[in-house]
Amino acid sequence: MQKILSFTFTFIVGFCLAQFTANDVKFFVGTGSQTAYFVADFKDGTDDRSYVWGVRFNYGQNITGPQMMQMIKSVEPAFDYNLTFNNGFLDKVSFNNHIAQSVPDYWSLWSGSDTNNWSMGGWMNSGTIANGEWYGASYGFSNPTAEAPATPIPAYSSLWYNASQITNWIGTGSNKSLVVVDFGTNNSNGNANSFVFGIQYNGTITAEQALQLIDAQTSTFSYTSAANQVSTLSLNSFSGTASGTNTWKLYKGTNLSNWKTNANLSAITLNNNDWFGLSFGTRRPFTPTEANATLSVSNSVKESFKIYPNPASDFVVIETKDDIKSINIYSISGQKVLNTQDKKINIQSLQSGVYFVEIKTDKSTTTHKIIKK
Repeated sequence: MQKILSFTFTFIVGFCLAQFTANDVKFFVGTGSQTAYFVADFKDGTDDRSYVWGVRFNYGQNITGPQMMQMIKSVEPAFDYNLTFNNGFLDKVSFNNHIAQSVPDYWSLWSGSDTNNWSMGGWMNSGTIANGEWYGASYGFSNPTAEAPATPIPAYSSLWYNASQITNWIGTGSNKSLVVVDFGTNNSNGNANSFVFGIQYNGTITAEQALQLIDAQTSTFSYTSAANQVSTLSLNSFSGTASGTNTWKLYKGTNLSNWKTNANLSAITLNNNDWFGLSFGTRRPFTPTEANATLSVSNSVKESFKIYPNPASDFVVIETKDDIKSINIYSISGQKVLNTQDKKINIQSLQSGVYFVEIKTDKSTTTHKIIKK
């Protein structure tokens, strides 16, 4: 019985480890019909310590190890390396905030047919890379011993997406951040079902406030949260409901290449140029397309509401023939400050400034701007 259990455990572990293949690699450099793979494991105690890149080339091109690393460096400003002793010794590798150099320890070099079959051996200045082969650099040679690279994370490029590609911004303020929502699936063209919102605000904003800001101004977006975790989230026809191992993972970064996992919504505070990412599944938020952040209501629908006085200091009144289900008022930073069903709303407790009034009826959801004097 013990042997059966041991075999079963070994099989399960082996099956899980075998899940990472060349098909999981996202970032490729170079062109050609042949492909090799480079893995850098910084062994720095983080949950994103190991990354992989793909290198394409043609038969007879004779790409060496240093040339492979130079190809990555030439297209990724967040990646760097340094060689010594006539390019035969790997001294330093860095990627974003990961960096390891040959003091106090050294890089060990590995190669293999996949990520489960590493063999230690020098490849930095000994021949050329081969089609289908994996090449690894793992920090730690003698403290306590050299270890093969761990299963890597597919590296993303820091240049694949930036804030200048946003055409419609939600909110107002001098600071800007991006919110990337990845549903963990691909469309029929193979592109990720990953979407991005651009938000504006003053000062700082929490992850929860960022979602509230989007929810208040985008009728096709909605979410719920509990215990500082996202429970449900939907955008247009896409949705994800947390259940078992299928949960919304939370990330923070400044571009696609440097996502850091976060435990809960309360742990994430955004400053100018920070990114907030959510992904349903194991994939880190991938290259997005801009989400439609405009309210899908016609002008005639909005004109069926009257809100007065505006600006106001004490009360605002909402006139509509529709049955009101709820009214939410949000600050400019996206924080919900008031909820009611009354058509005459007391706003005396609110500080002076701009607010968004979200009106949900049995026929529509609209958002209107008011000014508290």
